Amino acid sequence: MKRVLPGITLGILLAVPGLAGAQDPFAANNGVLPGPDEWPMTTENGTRIGGFRTPNLDYPDKRVPSDWTPDPDLRPIDRDHARAYMRSVKQHLAPSLSGMINQPHQWQPGEHGWYDMVWQGAGTPKANGKGTDPTSGREPLLNTYTGQIMPADTFSKPHRPDVAAVQNHATIYYDATAASMLGDLWDNVYNPDLSDGVSFPQGSMVVKVEAVTPTPDQWPILERTAKWHVYRPALKPDGTVAKQPSVVPAWALQMSVAVKDPVAAPETGWVFMAFTYDKDAEGDSPWERFVPLGAQWGNDPQYARHPEGKPDGKQLRETWINPDAPDFVRDTLGWGGRLAGPMDVATRHEVVTMDGTRYTGAQHLRASSCISCHGSAEFPFTTNLYPSPNKPFPPDGDPDNPFLLYTPGSKDWARWFQNRSGDEVMARTGKDGLTALDYDMMIMFALNAYNRAMGNEALVFEEFDVH
Repeated sequence: MKRVLPGITLGILLAVPGLAGAQDPFAANNGVLPGPDEWPMTTENGTRIGGFRTPNLDYPDKRVPSDWTPDPDLRPIDRDHARAYMRSVKQHLAPSLSGMINQPHQWQPGEHGWYDMVWQGAGTPKANGKGTDPTSGREPLLNTYTGQIMPADTFSKPHRPDVAAVQNHATIYYDATAASMLGDLWDNVYNPDLSDGVSFPQGSMVVKVEAVTPTPDQWPILERTAKWHVYRPALKPDGTVAKQPSVVPAWALQMSVAVKDPVAAPETGWVFMAFTYDKDAEGDSPWERFVPLGAQWGNDPQYARHPEGKPDGKQLRETWINPDAPDFVRDTLGWGGRLAGPMDVATRHEVVTMDGTRYTGAQHLRASSCISCHGSAEFPFTTNLYPSPNKPFPPDGDPDNPFLLYTPGSKDWARWFQNRSGDEVMARTGKDGLTALDYDMMIMFALNAYNRAMGNEALVFEEFDVH
């Protein structure tokens, strides 16, 4: 991977218009670091926790074939075989990824064949221009990204946490097969190559693991899960965020996996899966107690015009939800019961739809799914992650800033719930100037950061927290 423009020395590079003071595409983290008194790297009994996680940005310089092969009898995937498919994926991931959940402060991605995204480490400047926004970029302890804040009443009793709100901190990694495509895209990190579009090789895996802020005492579903630490502004008891960062404990709850498998999912090319922590599951480690929540390989577009997402008595054909998953996960499933994990913010509070319907207080609207959200990944960014006529979206549950969405089941709403290949953009008009990003949001954010650094403001979108 080239680290400077061809033929230009680093000293000259810093003087190129648009690059002076630009963020570092290879930054390990946002540079907001704890002092030794905040992060002594040891527990109360003197056991070493660990130092800082090092991102792996050294992408392969040639395509790497996948070493994962599902049982041929499971293809194409369907509801009867989704559990076995997920079991096969988790078994494949266990040797390299279980340590990220069980022993997060000892695990390093480069030692286990996992890769980060360029242009995503450095944080954004504060509004006053003094220092870095500590909620942005990758934090230094585990290289997590911080997600949205969810009102506690997203979850019904008796599964509701005893806090005002929940926030998640997520790590996102690419396996070597996926990273070999990133190596092509970012061969020159200052001139990404979109000439051939974006298409991950078959077998590529992208993994997101999320930990949440309530303690097990506040949310018993977290009993016996792994404890992480991140350096972020803490979520205060009233649900607002502190101004200064501190070492914040978080507890592992969700793991999402996307597999590029056009044989299993011929219409979209991807199988999205969510695993959730189950305190009552068998197993000696937290990794073993992560159980399948469900899988999705399409959006069930035949029901996209139905106001509820599907007719009563009908079953989704392209989502499977594990009937044995813990009950709390059903509160956060997507529209019509499509797959979404508990931290995916598929349910939205304080919404107004185009027909004038309002959702206020504890009311919420199931407005998304794994594939409907990721299907909006494109460059330049023109389409909201949710079915909305506007690009930005507000924090969840803000009564002073309701989220305007299309009416569920309308023609415009249904655009988010179609099955598209990864090279087809979702945008309604002007598609000739857009590049589909093969269902990958991180590439979209990285291209945004790159264009901000280059001064290409017409291609930059507003920063926002995602799950």
